[in-house]
Amino acid sequence: MSSWRLTGRTVFPDSVRGATILVREGVIQAVLDEAEDACSPGFVFPGFIDIHVHAREYARPRSDDLEATAKWEAATRKETFETAGRAAVNGGVTLMAAMPNDPEPPDNPEKYNAKLRVASLSPCPVVLFGAVTKESEPWGEVPYKVYLDSRPSPVSFTSWRDLEETLTRYRGQHMFFHAEDPEVLRKASGNSLLRKNRPPEAEIRAVEKLLEMIARLGLRGHMCHVSTRRAVELIQDYNSGTSRAVTCEVTPHHLFFSVQSGEVRSAPGAPVEASHLLGCNPPLRSESDRGFLVEALRDGLIDVLASDHAPHTLEDKAQGAPGMPHLDTLGPFAGWLINECAFSPTRISEILSQTPGRILAPYLDKPQGVIEQEQCASFTVLDLQRSTLVEGAEIPGRGRLCTRCGWSPFSRLKLPAVVGRTVIQGRDYVF
Repeated sequence: MSSWRLTGRTVFPDSVRGATILVREGVIQAVLDEAEDACSPGFVFPGFIDIHVHAREYARPRSDDLEATAKWEAATRKETFETAGRAAVNGGVTLMAAMPNDPEPPDNPEKYNAKLRVASLSPCPVVLFGAVTKESEPWGEVPYKVYLDSRPSPVSFTSWRDLEETLTRYRGQHMFFHAEDPEVLRKASGNSLLRKNRPPEAEIRAVEKLLEMIARLGLRGHMCHVSTRRAVELIQDYNSGTSRAVTCEVTPHHLFFSVQSGEVRSAPGAPVEASHLLGCNPPLRSESDRGFLVEALRDGLIDVLASDHAPHTLEDKAQGAPGMPHLDTLGPFAGWLINECAFSPTRISEILSQTPGRILAPYLDKPQGVIEQEQCASFTVLDLQRSTLVEGAEIPGRGRLCTRCGWSPFSRLKLPAVVGRTVIQGRDYVF
């Protein structure tokens, strides 16, 4: 890998200033001050890190297991690690962490390592989560994911008793929680995928119980996709009295869309025509919650922006599949936070680079998320003078979305930034 340099307005933890970054063999060799007028347009960020991605692909089952093979084929029609990785690069993501909610979850070393081999096909490096199931035990220094739901699945916990019994085996481990109380969800009538049947109380009650369990069992905790003001306040109250803070994340859809008088609206206030595509778990919340989440992320009460990329096809969404794709548009969405929500570039670097890099640091060969000598040469270059507009399955002037599911929740909505370059460990993708 040859030596090269990148010059631009560079985002450091405390400032934005002109710099030339010298790179060799995928490592930053030096960072030199540069006059602003010598810099090309755009901002050079430490590579964006997405700590919550569903890539859908896992190790292919035996060909004689017809049922398992059919499930695998259905999953990979939505996404593979190769297509998710290309979507990540397209959106400025230089490292992603993949969730383990597979029909055959990676809840032991053999299944985990088999999925790692599949993940190696991604052009964007992957940190893989291990799944926590009723029979599983920790096997090494990997991040572990816990799912709470009222519906049984290979990975979900439907009772607090089962979860607590399992987590006693995970003392000291790093646990990432999907926090929705199964008891609250069961009491809600009808289809549990509907907004009205996944009430805010489900998240709030789950966060309360999980924080108590984290403290009592000595776990390292992270709350995924917080969606309510009260959940954030509970985490902040907990952190004020502990030396081991619980971290949390928020998604683009909970920051950009809300439900007002039973109607889904975008942040600018316009009704969303294809609102049936925006079903997710936890669901979209009130405009009051949405506004609070934006401020909480900007002001440091929420640690990380994470996509929760869920590449369901349009056909799946018509059947009520929860979640939506975000990898292709994560960089442009960061531009919306800067231009429309008064986020500074340094805050964007904190929520998409530094803090995710710190959270995932135990699972990385080299530190990521900062621009310093001897650190990993991964960068995201954002041009805030241009805009990204998704039309159907394409971004005009850039080509088709790279995610295999082929759609975006931001269709017909203009995001005020363009990813100009994505550099992954010295490998340069210029758009």
